[in-house]
This record gives sequence, structure tokens and C-alpha cells, in this order.
Amino acid sequence: MKAVNSISYNSPQFSVLSDSSIQDIHLAALEVLRRTGIRFHHRGALEMLKEAGAFISDGNLVKMPASMVEDALSTAPSRVIMCDRSGEPAVFLEGARTWFGTGSDCVTYLDPYTGEARPFTQKDIQDAYRLVDALPNIHFLMSVGIPKDIDPALTYDVQMANMLEYTTKPLVFVTNDRASCQRAIDMAAAVAGGYEALREQQHILLYSEPSSPLQQSETAVDKLLLMAEYGLPVVHSPGPQMGAVAPITMAGGLVMSLAEIMSSLVVHQMVRPGAPFVFGAGLHHMDMSAMQICYASPEFQLTKAAVAELGRWYGLPTWGYAGCSDSKVMDEQAALEAMLSVVMARLSGSNLIHDVGYMESGLATSLEMIVLTDELVAMTDHLMKGIEVNAETLLVDELHRVGPGGNFLGTDATLKYFRSFWFTKLLDRKRRHDWEQKGSTTLGQRLNAKVKKILAEHGAAGSSPKPLDPKAKQAIQEILASAKTKD
Repeated sequence: MKAVNSISYNSPQFSVLSDSSIQDIHLAALEVLRRTGIRFHHRGALEMLKEAGAFISDGNLVKMPASMVEDALSTAPSRVIMCDRSGEPAVFLEGARTWFGTGSDCVTYLDPYTGEARPFTQKDIQDAYRLVDALPNIHFLMSVGIPKDIDPALTYDVQMANMLEYTTKPLVFVTNDRASCQRAIDMAAAVAGGYEALREQQHILLYSEPSSPLQQSETAVDKLLLMAEYGLPVVHSPGPQMGAVAPITMAGGLVMSLAEIMSSLVVHQMVRPGAPFVFGAGLHHMDMSAMQICYASPEFQLTKAAVAELGRWYGLPTWGYAGCSDSKVMDEQAALEAMLSVVMARLSGSNLIHDVGYMESGLATSLEMIVLTDELVAMTDHLMKGIEVNAETLLVDELHRVGPGGNFLGTDATLKYFRSFWFTKLLDRKRRHDWEQKGSTTLGQRLNAKVKKILAEHGAAGSSPKPLDPKAKQAIQEILASAKTKD
């Protein structure tokens, strides 16, 4: 037999849009921008757009020629590298590489100790941040929850201060206005060693949204333009519901979302050409029987995949969703919906994938769900490796040596390769007798035990996993104090 010297290796892939479909959606969005327009409730943005050649009528209705979109796309970078708190590269937003992180601002905490569904406290978000810091396959942190035991006016400031202290991982943050966004930047700059160092490290990324359908609010544009001024990454992601504030079809929803994204990118690149911008949209549909947004529907999986394909077609880093469920508790529904979303995110190749831990359609957070998703990401790492085919892995000589009726348990190749398979500590593969001897635990019980173990051991007694520099910590506290004075 002739030796095989070349390697044949393909990762599994998933595609929902043909090249012609992408082109059709693109052209339709350009037509919406040209004919229908976007309302910008922001005086500064209107002035820039008018000067650049947009057509403005009815006070704030902006219609854009295709050339404005093309100019913006020509300057937006195709990759963003986010560093950890120490300035080391950690998250590479490029191609189809995937990175997972939590969601933001849930109102309900599923207490891992009591099982109670209750409002968040500041200690709860600190625990969540320490948990994320400890999990190897949760790559970035978003704010998780809204603590109810603090001054509501300081919610976003307190979240940012705690995120900077309780994890070293890259951060995705949210704020309610330009002033709080500025304070978040100031805090991160104090940790990075200055604004220039922060821009170099790209340790933080802002999440903000247009106001669907086809509007840009003053506060959202304020934050979008502020991030551009500093040269820091932002995702300005529509989050509409098809059948409510977006067209009922997936294709129509994608067209509207794309028009909103592109109008955001145009003004963003006007402020600072080359500023990092992440392409994203959370295009859900409304379940008309429950009148609820759906985080785990097949349609949401398809629109997420389509958004990833469109973003890559434009040459922009992409934003996605996974590890989230419409279930109210960490049960079988939550597990199957988490698995579906993680597999779809991996196969569609979104870059920055958030909302890990979301329950109840984005209203609650489960720490057990975050731990489960960490395990699912590890599992799908092996799925995405595909099958390596070359002269060594075909094992033709091995088959000849063992021959008919033999076994491969003791061969050199088995010893060499068996560790390349995925081994799990959370999913049980034992026979019933051995499982019973180990306590007959369910997956839910094992997830809860792992959460408690991490919280007991990682940054125990409320200390930071890796302490902040005392000067940086003091600077953060001074910014918090100034926020209290102003608000």
C-alpha cells in the first residue's frame, strides 16, 4: 500500500446562508438605510453624518448612501485581541475562533446554597466573578447581576470595580450613560497603567444597543462614540424580537438588524477610523403563546449562526450567545438547551460568545449553569478538532501487527493516543454499581458541589484571585467616591 504523507483534517462546520443569500441581505439592508433611514437622537452624530454626506429630514431621520457604509467597513479592523488584567493576550477575536463568557444584569440569583431564587447582593456578584476566574473554559467576564444592596445610581460603577478586582480575565461591561462609561474607562485605565496602555491592551469591551426598530438613542450613541474616542472595542448589538419590534421572518429580522449595525459602524468610524468594532445582533423571536423572548429556540440558533456568517463576510469580529436557557431552574431543560447553544456557537464560529449562565430567558443567573457550560466548551473543543487523517493515525502497520482476533489494549499506539480523547469529571460514565458506590449523584448535584468547592477555595474569604495593585485599587475607590458625589 502506498504511504499517505499528506494530512486531511477538517473541523466540523455549519452554514445557514449561501453566498447569494448573504449578498441579498446586504443589499436589502443598504436599501433600508437609503430609503427608510435610521432616526438618530443625538445632535453630534447628526452633525457628523450630515457633513459626511448623509441625507437628513424630519429633524433626525438619517438616510445613508451605500458609500458611507463601504467607507466604514474599509477602516474597521478585522481582528481584536483582548488582554487579561496583566496585559497578556487572552482572547483573539478573529476568523471562527470562539470564546465564552457570562451575561449581564440579571435581576434574579439562583442561590447555590439554598436553592432560592432571590435578588442579587454585592457578595453574590463577587462570588460569580471568582467562579468565572477559576473556570478554564469561561474566557471573559460580563457583569452577571444587578446587586440590590447598593445605591442603584452606582450599579454599573460597583459592577466594574468588582470585575476588575475579582478576576484577571478580559471584561465586557455595560453602563447606563456617558458619565458612567467614562468612569468605567477611568477604572480600567488605573489598572492598566494609563489610557494609552489600556488602548494597547484592549482589556475591556463595551456592550450597548440600538433602539429597535431603526433608532439610535442619545445615551447609546454617547457611549458608542466615547469608546471610539479612546480606541477601545465596542459591540453595538441590536436585540429585537421578531414579531414585536422586528419583522416576523428571520430574513427580515436580519435585514433590520444589519441596517442598525451598519448605521452604528458608520458614526463609530467617523470619530476614529480603525477603532475596534464587534459585529453582533441578538435576533430573538417572541413566543406568541407565552409572550416571552426565547433564548433556546431553533430560530435563535439559526439567526445567531447567520449573524456570525455575515460578520465574517464583512471581515469583522463577531458576537454570539450560548450557555443560556429559558428554564427557571438548573434542570434537564437547561442542560439540553445549553448543549444545543454551545454546539451551535462552535459550529457557526462566533467569536465573543456571551450570556453563559442565563436562565429564565435572561432574567436569572445560575452558577451551576456557568460550570456546566465550562464543561460543554471543553467537550466541544474535542468535537471541533475533527478527525486527523495521516500516515501515522491510519495505523495500517498496527492493524497488521495485531491481526484478526487480537486486541489493541496494550499497543504502543493505544498508550500514545488514549489521552487525546475527552475525559470528564462531571458527566458520569460508570456502571450502576460503581455510580451507587460513589453516592448515586445526579449531574445537578455534581454541578452544585463543584460550585461550592470553587467558592470555598478560589479566592477564599472574599480575597481577590490575584490581588490588585494597591495604587490601582485606591484609584478605583476614588472614582467610586466621585460617582457618589456626582450622583
